[in-house]
Parts: sequence; C-alpha cells; structure tokens
Amino acid sequence: MSSSFLLRIPGLEQWRSWPLIRHWRTLQFRRLRPFADGRSTGMSVIRTYWESFLEAHRADIRGRALEVGETATIRRFGGDAVTSAEAIDLAAHSPDVKVIADLSRADHVPSDSYDCFVNQFTTAVIYDIEAALYHAVRILKPGGVLLINFWCVDFYLHRGLDMGTGAPLYMYHWHTPIQVQNLLRGLGLGNDDFSVTIYGNLLTRMAFLMNLPARELTRQEVDFVDPGQPLLICARVVKPDGWQTPKPVYKEPLWTPTVAPARMSDQTGHYGDEYV
Repeated sequence: MSSSFLLRIPGLEQWRSWPLIRHWRTLQFRRLRPFADGRSTGMSVIRTYWESFLEAHRADIRGRALEVGETATIRRFGGDAVTSAEAIDLAAHSPDVKVIADLSRADHVPSDSYDCFVNQFTTAVIYDIEAALYHAVRILKPGGVLLINFWCVDFYLHRGLDMGTGAPLYMYHWHTPIQVQNLLRGLGLGNDDFSVTIYGNLLTRMAFLMNLPARELTRQEVDFVDPGQPLLICARVVKPDGWQTPKPVYKEPLWTPTVAPARMSDQTGHYGDEYV
C-alpha cells in the first residue's frame, strides 16, 4: 500500500507512527546508506529539538535581531517583537545579509549592537570556534541573548561543502556537553550568564543518522534524554553588564581537502550530494 494512498484517507496521516510500521522500519536499520539516500522526507529529529528550544525561548527573540544566512527563524519566532531582522554570512547572497563577515573574524562588526543573535547549525563548520563564540557575545548589547546549538553527531562531508558563500565549508567539530560548558566559561561567563540544554538518546541519534524523520518516532522516544547519548546541545547566553573578556588568539586550520567540495542540493536534508 503506497504512502500517497494512505495520506488520502482521513485520520491516517500518522501511519508511520503505527507500532507495526515503526518496528518494521527499525528492522531496516541494518543498511549501509540512510533512508531515502539522504533526501529529506520530513523534519529531522535534530531540528525538532531545536524548534522546541526556540519555542521555549521565544521571548528572547526581539528588538534588533541577527541570524546566520537568513532571517526566517528570527522572523518566525520573534514576530512583531523583532524590530530589525538582519543576517550575517560570508557573502551577500540575499538581501537579508546585512553583515558580511566570517563570525570567527568579525572584528569590524560593532560591539553592543544586537538584542538577540540566533546562531543555528554553524558550530561544526567553524574551525576557530572560540573566536566565533567571542564575537557572538561581543556584538550583543548588555543583556542581549545568544541562542546557539552544537550538534553531537552528523554526516561527515569529507570533501567540504559549497553553499555559495564564496568559500568551501568544512566540518571540524562534533561537540560534547562538557566541551560546550568549557567553551562558554572560557568567555568569562558564569553560571548566572548561561544555561545548557541537552536533547537526545541512543534511538534519536540512530534515527538522525539513518535519516528517519521525527514523525516516525513516538513523543516518548523523542523526549527521553540520555546524557550519555546526546544528539543536540542548545545554549542560552545572556551577555552580562561590563563583559570585557579579551579576544582569543586566532587559529587557522593547517590543512583542508584539495578535491572539489560537494554542492548544496535542494533535494537533500543533509546539505550535500554524497547520497544523490
């Protein structure tokens, strides 16, 4: 029976969550490629976690707000509370990009400028993550909020990735909770200045890597948190008054691949052409 036929029957839209269907799908985990060859078939569990985090902190997305690459997220979650929506990226690939900068080298971006900065799904592809976090806090106004995520596992794009921003992006980091805690404390932040939320468990990690969409998991499976099997780490940082942490010494990668990078594909949910 095809999925398109089932979707036309009222009340059967959630057929993928039926127990027998779910068990049959998990039997297919013994495979060498992700489901649908990596193409997106629904919202991934990692993005479901991020949306839950943003929903919990919707009130922080306000005033003059900044986002990486586009402004869709700050506009969606901030709504009328956002008085100015801007994007930061390596190149001005859209009218939303008002700030052209490598976040890890953003010395020219004025300090104390933004009420909120939503930085999503960039931390794996920034080599000098300490410098990027420093600038992410520096450009906030005192009391401004940084909402940022660090993912713990993902596909590794070994050739790098061309997203049309002027230079290939490479995947340098998967993060752990203790690492994120130390990165934030290294910015001169204390317990009262940030909070860290962990999402995920063994099943959701497997589902993410297998490209199994969140809709095929139960609410209980998605919501269960195993600190030993994290999938996504989210942090809320409030810039304290009088923050004056010294700029870190900049670091550059010693080597990058010499092959042509993978190109962004509109057909895949995992940012590349490895499975297309």
